[in-house]
Amino acid sequence: MTSKKNPIYIYGLHTCNAQLKLNPTNIKNIYIKKPPFNNQIKSIINEIKKNKLQISEVDKDFLTTLCLSAKHQGIIFELYENILSGFDIDLFLQTEPNPFIVILDSIQDPRNLGSCIRSANAAGVSLIVKKKSNSCEISPLVHKAASGGLQGLSLLEVNNLASLIKKFKKNNITIIGTSDNASMSIYDLKPIDYGVAVIVGSEGEGVGHSLLQLCDDRCRIPIYGSVECLNVSVATGIILYQIQKNIKKIK
Repeated sequence: MTSKKNPIYIYGLHTCNAQLKLNPTNIKNIYIKKPPFNNQIKSIINEIKKNKLQISEVDKDFLTTLCLSAKHQGIIFELYENILSGFDIDLFLQTEPNPFIVILDSIQDPRNLGSCIRSANAAGVSLIVKKKSNSCEISPLVHKAASGGLQGLSLLEVNNLASLIKKFKKNNITIIGTSDNASMSIYDLKPIDYGVAVIVGSEGEGVGHSLLQLCDDRCRIPIYGSVECLNVSVATGIILYQIQKNIKKIK
């Protein structure tokens, strides 16, 4: 007897709009708050009609109950497949000769995870890898915080980050670890002329010691004020843009 799959929901204007533009065939059901519609909802409805998808107009309370949040902005999509379904890492490495990858080690807060993904998308990352255990799931809240970022890149979830990092190294991908104790500043990183994977850890623990040992370089963000550290999503954005700048130097 096969177990029934839990429904997969995403919500919010930016997230649903990104799903509609980038992968409308994965949309199973659409729920929108009953009229009156604001201009943003009207624009999304026009795109929905172009894709010949059906809309269910429902009460606001129905939406809140469905996604367990009042911050749905009047729209929820139910998807056929999870964002993690069907990704082939070997095919990715064959078809992406110079990938820009982010590895997220044990990020447990869904808002932080979503914000990291949003920053990664904006910085031009092609693949995000996250750890299965000791890490939050890709929930509707993560989708909301990512603000459409998940719809524009590939995502892989693995049990063993170390094994995957070793695979990356065999494919000539430079591994850069982030650590507050690193001697090198991110501004001293050398230009990169091939693929790169950046490991970012949780705010409490940082990147695990065993993963840092696999890195080709380790770097830190210099702190000039009195705070001890940055929020992980803020730090991720700073690091990724600096690395993107280094990649572009050799193009």
